[in-house]
Amino acid sequence: MKSFLPVIAAALLLSGCVPEEFMLRIDPEAQTPLVVAALLPLSGTNRIYAEQMREGLLCAESDINANGGIGRRKLQLEILDTAGTAAGTRDAVEKAERLNAVGMIAGYSTEEVSMIITHSARLRMPTVIPLATSMYHLQVSPFVYRNSYSDAQQMEVLAAYLLSWRDLRRGVVLIDPVDAPEYSRGIARNFAQAVTDLGGEIVQTTILPESGEVPFSLVRELLARAPEFIIIPSQGKRAANILKTLRNNGFSGILCGPDSWDDTEFIDALADFEPGDCIYTAFFSPENPSAEFAEFRRKFRARFFHNPEACETQSYDALKFLAIGLAGVDNLPDFDKNWRSIRNHNGAAAIYTMLKKGEIDRTIYLNSIGVRRGSGKLVPYARLSRKLQYSKLEDYKITETPRK
Repeated sequence: MKSFLPVIAAALLLSGCVPEEFMLRIDPEAQTPLVVAALLPLSGTNRIYAEQMREGLLCAESDINANGGIGRRKLQLEILDTAGTAAGTRDAVEKAERLNAVGMIAGYSTEEVSMIITHSARLRMPTVIPLATSMYHLQVSPFVYRNSYSDAQQMEVLAAYLLSWRDLRRGVVLIDPVDAPEYSRGIARNFAQAVTDLGGEIVQTTILPESGEVPFSLVRELLARAPEFIIIPSQGKRAANILKTLRNNGFSGILCGPDSWDDTEFIDALADFEPGDCIYTAFFSPENPSAEFAEFRRKFRARFFHNPEACETQSYDALKFLAIGLAGVDNLPDFDKNWRSIRNHNGAAAIYTMLKKGEIDRTIYLNSIGVRRGSGKLVPYARLSRKLQYSKLEDYKITETPRK
């Protein structure tokens, strides 16, 4: 990964001042509100998630302004629709520039965020990613930060669960070209690496047909390799349908997934079906005991009449952290210093410590799928299996490894 901020530091030493390209779009003498633009796919295919993000962001805006704003300046949140397309993103970015925005929230998916952050350096806007997990996003620009974990981090946790805690070794990796292919490839690549690093074996990597079908011949080929676990890097109904296909064709091992499974659409699509042994990563758990989450949930429910989930909590935390970074600064090195002051911070979704180069240590949750059997129907539900701090992963491996 490129090391951006040491370059900034070197430039500071040589010039005695911050180069223009690292000055933020902030006039420190002004008293007008600081505008932050949230670029969301409100009319795109991910519009449901964008609306959830919007609600979390609105709660954060209210909290920030109720507590003095950003460095005593009011926060003005502008929510702009990207439609999830390149053209829509360009229009939203241009509008953010006209509004004199000083920072951005980028969401929702890997592909959508990739389109947004290519503009961050040119606009000199610190940009926070609440949900997309691509390893490459932080390499695009020194202005890009995240409060999400990365593909590598969540897959290391998932692999540790399978190999260190469940003592399994043989796995199959699926790649889905239909459902968020960039995300699917990133998850597949990092999962395979994490399993291999722990001494496991990926016995087959299979790209699913672009038609969306999962033919019996393909499933038979996979099962002939005798895998103990299979990862499905898809989301929503499609992930549920692939899961059902594998179960209906005789796979009885562990089916696992990334954070894209952490979605009510996925769980609801498993109604009246026995999903078996499943495990997946998640940004958030309603069982989070932090006072910050309890207060956020109370205010959120009073305002929107339902409980917050992952999109809402991650977006809420993202805007809170962007406000911390922007407080009292007019250049990127000072923003970065503020950002890295966030240490062992109990946010609504997780405990966070911000690291150099935009990296992060935070809580990662592992969920399984339970089934309620009342009224003659099977009703699946997500349940917390484990939670851990990423920086403590090696300690968990030692304490949880089964005895031979």
